[in-house]
Amino acid sequence: MLSPIEFVRFLSYLNVLTVRRVVRNTFRQRLPSLASEMAYNSMLGLFPAILALFTAIGIFSPLRSTFLKLAQQLSEVAPAGVPELIYGFEAVVTDQPSRGLFSVSFAFALWASSGAMSAAMRALDQMQQIPVRRRRPFWKARLVSITLTLGTIALLISASCFVFISEWAVGQLIYHSRGDIGSWVATAWGYSRWPLALSIMSSAFAFIYRFGPSRWTPGKPIMPGAVLAALSWAVISSLFRLYVAHFGNFVYSAVATVIVLLLWLWLTSLVMLIGDLLNFTVGRAMIERQKRELAHRLQTIKDKHAQAGEYE
Repeated sequence: MLSPIEFVRFLSYLNVLTVRRVVRNTFRQRLPSLASEMAYNSMLGLFPAILALFTAIGIFSPLRSTFLKLAQQLSEVAPAGVPELIYGFEAVVTDQPSRGLFSVSFAFALWASSGAMSAAMRALDQMQQIPVRRRRPFWKARLVSITLTLGTIALLISASCFVFISEWAVGQLIYHSRGDIGSWVATAWGYSRWPLALSIMSSAFAFIYRFGPSRWTPGKPIMPGAVLAALSWAVISSLFRLYVAHFGNFVYSAVATVIVLLLWLWLTSLVMLIGDLLNFTVGRAMIERQKRELAHRLQTIKDKHAQAGEYE
């Protein structure tokens, strides 16, 4: 983690040279292809995860209201048509809940999603130029990917619960408030939802950046790239929703919805990888500058000692 001062230092390295290095290494290290692998595995695990979620909703009916709130928030960032597809799927699955179906769906979703995390871990190792002999063996990498997947899911669930509790608290405050205080609180909460979503995404990205690589480099930036990646993800998601809403209605269908969702997952994966590549590029530039400054100081000290010896 970086302090605010170091965060500002990080931003000072965002120049044309850094951008050129990031763009060049993005294609040199095949990040778009690795992002495609991540998106495919995420898509492969998405529908079993949805099936497991809806089966759990059918088994525990009080979860239905929580799901509706979660789907409503998902509609703010996911491409248009995806929430409708989920609602239709939910109506079919929750009619016949099954604990066995929940267990099988959850296990398959976890395994497929960990495949996406494994692809991300390989990409992080490649970006940070970790030698193959120093990378995790297959069995250990798979265990770590499953753990990271569960940790990311737990983080997102905890954040979602925090959002729901906050909404309930805000609702109670508005209900019991007098005058214009209620409308002011509602407006403030409306403006704070996107920053809250960005903080959740930043935390998830930072969690993967920290524990995904096989070797951790002390002092390497984490949060700056995670925050910038989350901001880029928000902008891309908004533009993508705008495009689908205004230009995708001519050929829109259930199949097109799946294609759009897959493309959105690919963009999300690519942005996450580029965020850590930016961390690595800027971190290496920081180390190089520190080495140059240290060498300059040592040379200055040597020159002073040499001059002092001449005077003697």
